[in-house]
Amino acid sequence: MKNSLILLPVLLLAACAASSSPTDPEIVGRKMIGLQQKFDLIDTDGDGFLTRAEIVAGFDDIGVVDQSPETVDAIIDFYDFNKDGKLSLRETQSGAVTGPEELIRQYRAKKEAAQ
Repeated sequence: MKNSLILLPVLLLAACAASSSPTDPEIVGRKMIGLQQKFDLIDTDGDGFLTRAEIVAGFDDIGVVDQSPETVDAIIDFYDFNKDGKLSLRETQSGAVTGPEELIRQYRAKKEAAQ
């Protein structure tokens, strides 16, 4: 389950070049362009949001191996900051810029606080 939490940004950014300076504005810009392209590929109705159905349908396009309902739930729960049940480009960009490690830390802290 932990691996499924970082799948979306990793897979969405797979086409982007790696850099030793991930905060370099040029690198961030390229990552955002790659993320936008992948986001648009999955956002089949073009409304600017990824719904549960679009994420499931896009799993093959972005190479997700574990296509279980739990994976979809974990992805939405992890990135859906405003808890509206869908992911905006802004929410996925925030995850990409923040980085998976920091997001996982915040996610775990949020889950522990809820218990």
